[in-house]
Amino acid sequence: MPVIVLLRHGLSSANTAGILAGRAPGVSLTEDGVRALEDTLRMLPRSDFSRLLHSPLTRCAETAAIAARFAGFGTTEVAEDFIELDYGDWTGRRLEDLVTTPEWETVAQRASQMRFPGGESITEAADRAVAGVAGLVAELRAVEEAKREAAQASAEEAGKDGGDLREWAMVVSHGDIIKAIIADALGMPLDDFQRLSVAPGSFTVIDYTGRMPVMTAMSITAAGLSVSGVPGGGGLA
Repeated sequence: MPVIVLLRHGLSSANTAGILAGRAPGVSLTEDGVRALEDTLRMLPRSDFSRLLHSPLTRCAETAAIAARFAGFGTTEVAEDFIELDYGDWTGRRLEDLVTTPEWETVAQRASQMRFPGGESITEAADRAVAGVAGLVAELRAVEEAKREAAQASAEEAGKDGGDLREWAMVVSHGDIIKAIIADALGMPLDDFQRLSVAPGSFTVIDYTGRMPVMTAMSITAAGLSVSGVPGGGGLA
């Protein structure tokens, strides 16, 4: 019965500058981004998690460190599955320039067909992120099963119920990576994933308890849309 909280990194210097950061080094959270993130983390539906996995990029490592002040995590690790898309030659360019390129229509309308020049395809990024979540869910289910067996043995001796055995984990990642995970959970074609938007510093909750995932919250922030220049906090940065 695992539950995954997807936390997008807080507002970064690239977000405020309108730059497609990608995997460029030196992109950190802004002071406003840190404050907004802290406010949002106070709204988390859970204060203890089995695991925290985060993209290796600086803005996600910073976000994970801040999250650790507001919740407890059994283990914390860097996870390459959840690193930002490799935007190749587009890395570091201004979004206002990129939207004028012929390739932008493919990004917006046929995402599954887009490979960034000199970089990764959106499909490849989606596949690794979805596989990363699937692996995490499988691991959490194994832990739950072990706890369930131990609780049953204990309950037989004590005559009590085992209580809530659900395992929660948090993944700190990037906008398009989180959108790809959400699209998969909703059974949405990747070509439609630009209909989704997750704000910087927001969290999304997906419950993997049943036969199909259920999204119980999406793009939650304490500040609403005030930390983003686009409705819902969209964009590739």
